Formats: sequence, structure tokens, C-alpha cells
Amino acid sequence: MDAAFTEEQDEIRRTLRTLLRERCGPDEVKAAVQTAPGWDEALWRQLARTLGLPGLALPSAYGGVGCEVIELALACEETGRVLLPSPLLATAVFAAPLVAAVGTEAQRAELLPRIAEGALTAALAVPGSALPEALGLVGARDGAWAGGGRAGGVQARPDSGGGARWRLYGQVEQVLGGHSAELLLVAARAGGYTRGRTLLFLVPTGADGLVRTRLTALDATRPQTRIELRNVPAELLGADDGG
Repeated sequence: MDAAFTEEQDEIRRTLRTLLRERCGPDEVKAAVQTAPGWDEALWRQLARTLGLPGLALPSAYGGVGCEVIELALACEETGRVLLPSPLLATAVFAAPLVAAVGTEAQRAELLPRIAEGALTAALAVPGSALPEALGLVGARDGAWAGGGRAGGVQARPDSGGGARWRLYGQVEQVLGGHSAELLLVAARAGGYTRGRTLLFLVPTGADGLVRTRLTALDATRPQTRIELRNVPAELLGADDGG
């Protein structure tokens, strides 16, 4: 087994390290975290345009670079080296793979190209401490990782107006990058406690009834947000086939 990096992987690392060394000194990082989004928007657009950073591990059919997870991990390592404040982790690592894996073809075609070009940022909202289960799409499907159907967590109910829309109720205490993301992927419990299931929903951050509160975090480069959902309209991520 050859564990050495390929020439392409080394080139990604060198190019990104050179660019970040020029743009991410201590003063630049401090200035970026004090902005409204908490990161340098111009630098994020440059990283998307020159390196395809947000779409590094997305398929080329959706505007991505078509690399694998290892290239994305190298990018995260280099951005972490300089404490770069950016939506990379929330958007490219947490949210985009779920859209690619679970979303319908129409959802992938609409969202992934915008993510890949850096035009859309996203965040994953999972109640409690069950983020690994949501990211890995593994573990029990009994709803425990979305509040378990009991008090707390997030609940989903079909919209009384009919159609394919849903309504979300509940709260998520800590969402990485949630204050500035333009799209939320929210894990919610549908169907009650005894026969429920955990589903993922798309919520535009301009939706009625959505309240976002930026929290004070020990690491200012990784801002946390409390998300409150008060009868918020949402779209199911993926097909409503009972799975």
C-alpha cells in the first residue's frame, strides 16, 4: 500500500499554502472574524475561483473539481494551519456531501453547482451531540439524533396546506457557521415518538419563523449559532419515499 501523496495532491497543498501565507496573517484573521459573516468574503471568492475549494470533493458533473475526500482533508489541514475563518468546514465538509448523497437529482442540480462556485454557503443543524451519525448516515434511524421525539430537538410535520412542504419546530443549540450560511440542512424528527424517523430538510435562512443568534465562542474563527425554528417552512432533502 502506497500512502504517499500524489503529485496533484502535493500541488494542491503547495498552492493553497502559498496563497494563504500571503493573505492570512494574524492581522488579517483578526479583521476577518470581526466582520458580519465572520470571514473574508473576497478571499473566499478567490479560493473558489482559483482552486475550486468549496467544490473540491464534488463531482465535476455539478461543477465540482471531482477530487476525493483526501484532497478536501488536505485543504482543511492547510486552512487550519493559518486559522483561516471560512465556510469551508460547514459548507464543503458538513453540508455538501449530504446534498450529494441524499438529495434528489433536481436538488443536486440546483444546489451543488452554486456551492462549488462559492456562491452558496450552507450549514448543518443537528440537535444535541449526534453530529457523527448525521454526517456518516449511519446509526439507528429511531430519531434519537434529532431529539428522539421527546422534548427538545426538532420536530417536522407535513404542511397543512398540502403538497410536498413541511413545517419545522424546535431548536438547535450549536450550529457551526449558522449565522452567515444562506442555507440550513436541519435534522428533524417526523412521525411522532413511536413510529418516527429522522429526516433532513432544506431551510433557506430567510424563511419566516427562523431565528439565528450568534454565540460567543472560544474559537472566534469557528463561530457557533443557536437556531430556533418556529413553524418554519422546509423542503425535504431527498425523495419522500418512506426511507
